Amino acid sequence: MERIRQNGVVARVFVNERLNAGQAVLVTEQQAHYLRNVMRARNGALAALFNGQDGEWLAEVERMTKNECSLRIHKRMRKQESEDGPWLLFAPIKQLRLDYLIQKSVELGVELIWPIRTLRTVVRNVNSMRIRANAIEASEQCGRLTVPQMRDYTNLAKSLDNWPPGRTLFWGDETGGGAPALGLLQSCVGKAAFLIGPEGGFDETERDLLKNHDFTQGIDLGPRLLRSDTASLVVMALWQSAVQNRTAA
Repeated sequence: MERIRQNGVVARVFVNERLNAGQAVLVTEQQAHYLRNVMRARNGALAALFNGQDGEWLAEVERMTKNECSLRIHKRMRKQESEDGPWLLFAPIKQLRLDYLIQKSVELGVELIWPIRTLRTVVRNVNSMRIRANAIEASEQCGRLTVPQMRDYTNLAKSLDNWPPGRTLFWGDETGGGAPALGLLQSCVGKAAFLIGPEGGFDETERDLLKNHDFTQGIDLGPRLLRSDTASLVVMALWQSAVQNRTAA
């Protein structure tokens, strides 16, 4: 965000339409409220627009009213880049902690967010629109050019059907039976996904199910039992560290 402030841009805004120089863009009512009342943007203020396809574009507030905001696009500041990252599969948790988990996993580079129903999952209903909104907001704040993909709330067994080849599913084995996570991730050269179970842990039948697939690998996150949101962010941080170490080598 510091780079953006230095360029005079007051905020980044995700939009669903295609972006081109000279185009006028009308943002949503919620985004207009944010620009007007939170960022104090007025006519002439600069914002950065992105849609996950066309890169990042400099735009100027052309018309700000009580109920809407229109921006005129000037030029592209960044070309679209691939933002491949790990998938995160998780048993949903209570809403405020789930909000935090989504926001931080986006900052840490998650490519796909996938809530998973297990036998011991307490939360039975997931607000997919709220997850999407949190992911968009986090992408705007952290400087990403994409918003992570979303999958519907899915039963664990069904999520393993038709698993894409070449992507290893690392699952958190709270019994300590998995391999140390750091070493595995540092040596992983392919695509990855992480599965974090419910706070009551995986049922034994679910562990057997996971062990019976050749694309899965149990991992151990240390001697302490971590809450689901903590475990999810730990593996995401370890993965990002491993990627950076491989890039620097």
